[in-house]
Amino acid sequence: MRPFFTTVRGADASERLLYRWRLTEAQRRLVYLWVTALGAGLQLLAALLTTPVTSTPVWWPLTGSAICLLAWALLWSRRLPWQWVDYGILAAASALVGTQLALHVGPLTADILFGCVFLLLAGFSILPLLPAALYACGTLATVGSALLIHGGPAALFWNLTLAAVLTAHLSTFGRNISIERAETRAFEALANTDVLTGLENRRAMLARMQVATPQSAALLVDVDRFKRINDRFGHDVGDEVLKDTATCLARAVGAGGHVARWGGEEFLVLMDYGDLQGVAAALLDQVRQDVSWSEVTVTISLGGATRAEVNTVEEWLRLADARLYEAKAGGRNRAEVTRPYLCEVKGFTLS
Repeated sequence: MRPFFTTVRGADASERLLYRWRLTEAQRRLVYLWVTALGAGLQLLAALLTTPVTSTPVWWPLTGSAICLLAWALLWSRRLPWQWVDYGILAAASALVGTQLALHVGPLTADILFGCVFLLLAGFSILPLLPAALYACGTLATVGSALLIHGGPAALFWNLTLAAVLTAHLSTFGRNISIERAETRAFEALANTDVLTGLENRRAMLARMQVATPQSAALLVDVDRFKRINDRFGHDVGDEVLKDTATCLARAVGAGGHVARWGGEEFLVLMDYGDLQGVAAALLDQVRQDVSWSEVTVTISLGGATRAEVNTVEEWLRLADARLYEAKAGGRNRAEVTRPYLCEVKGFTLS
């Protein structure tokens, strides 16, 4: 079924922004394609424009361009996972810088060692921490040997060593922060997720309702005669019915709304509304078509209310609950989104 809603407003704007920047493997591969193509072009441009007027051998930028083109071809053909391209580029760059150091004539200068700084940064970005530290030690040993062979200011070696130490520190600090953030997100997800259905729980939905806009609507959903299903088929089947209903509601609402397990056999749908009656009717039809067990067709009853009708979240829930009660009293397998009015349910007890 086509989702009813395609936008999320208000408190969900930051979540939409974060989601946009979570790249899939295909998107990462596309970014790498552009980066390697740009690298190949810049290296080729350097070979054509800068090497004729400098002492830099033309084969250096040409080799770099060839490495980038090879990485681009492997990514395009999908013969290698994109992570392995990282390792390949690091190995090729290491070989290229090592060759430059070995073939250089005369004392080493700062521009010759600039590539070593790149290797240190790349090593700590691509490799796990311990292999990255070993790689940095190997790079420093290579530079030290080249300085002994070719000569050059000793300060270059110590500056490069300082760069390696700072890079290692920042990399370790950044990884620790990333781990802590990942753990925090995991704990928050557990605290806000219903274990059975995988939906948000009551706590998470209440937080969303607190910041909902006046254009928001809440639909309180109850699985009809759920106790009979449990009594007849057992609680395992009842759990499957709840999970199937949760999946159906989430699929029907789509990315523009939120569905939570409210408690027991009840769910709560929060969304921006247009034709609230039409949306409620569509949810009824979708569950009736998609959720069944053996010869039993599962149906739901819905009670809906908009944020604009009430002053507080408590009143909002009370009004939706009262309309759900009205839908069930009217025969179940139906939705009520207009009656009773808030003034008629001031003493109504929340379920």
